[in-house]
Amino acid sequence: MAPGSTVALYAGKDSEVDTLRLDEAARRRGLVVAYPRVHDHTRALTFHAVERAALEPSRFGLLEPSAAAPSVALAELAAFFVPGLGFDRSGGRIGWGRGHYDATFTAAGDGPLRIGLAFSCQVLDEVPREAHDVGLHILITEGTTLEVV
Repeated sequence: MAPGSTVALYAGKDSEVDTLRLDEAARRRGLVVAYPRVHDHTRALTFHAVERAALEPSRFGLLEPSAAAPSVALAELAAFFVPGLGFDRSGGRIGWGRGHYDATFTAAGDGPLRIGLAFSCQVLDEVPREAHDVGLHILITEGTTLEVV
């Protein structure tokens, strides 16, 4: 990705892959880093360009940017890095069951890369998929990188 491109990260919680080093590496390479914010009125996430230290605790144990943080349009995102509970080698992902990332991927269209971050123990032969699920392009674990779609 070219300097000035914007990537969407998440602040890992519990068993999710921590993205702190990825945030630091992206910024060193001149990328803009945006973090998601959950809203009650819509499933799609909004993204805000902030320093990681500016994230605040919110519901579901998430760290999110404040509503006043500068927003980033989905069309400006070059890539989404996303967490999950389970993944498969064909781009399937099991999230936390609220459908926020799937709704966001649909709203963003085919432009941004969809990259799952997982531990190898989270990669399964197959995960259940529903009609609204949107597949990943790439899955990265501590041991491998798979192009899946």
